Formats: sequence, C-alpha cells, structure tokens
Amino acid sequence: MSFFSRVFSYVFNELLVEGLANSKTFQRFAVRTDAALKEAKTSGKLKDLSEATSNPGEAAKRVSEYMRTLMEDGKEVIEEVAKKNK
Repeated sequence: MSFFSRVFSYVFNELLVEGLANSKTFQRFAVRTDAALKEAKTSGKLKDLSEATSNPGEAAKRVSEYMRTLMEDGKEVIEEVAKKNK
C-alpha cells in the first residue's frame, strides 16, 4: 500500500509542478508575491518574526489579508490549469 501511495504522490506532484511551471498566471502571481515581499522587507513592514509576535492581532490581520489575496490568485491558477488539462 505504501508503494502505491508513493507512486501516486510522485505522479501527482510531477503533474502539478509541470502545470504550475507552464502557467502564465502562476508565474505572474509568483513575481508579484516576490516583489511584494521585497518591498515589505525594505519598507520595514515585514519585520523579524520575533517582533511580529509582539502584536498578534496585527499579525493575524496581515495574514488574513495575504491569504485572501493568495486564494484569489490561486483560483485563477487552478482554473487555467484545469482549462489546459481538458
């Protein structure tokens, strides 16, 4: 049973990686995320993790906003990959 689950996992991961690597939407998402993180780091918005835990309410708000954006972009990626696989 373990062998089959590893094979399935490997095949699924290969298809997922190939689909995302060839997805223009995912590439745009990755570039925008990288730019946003670099900007946040240079502007001081992204602080050290130990400093972020001193205000958990603010950290939770930022995580919530980031996850909302991530989910919206992720839906576009999933739809594009699904269209290519049809």
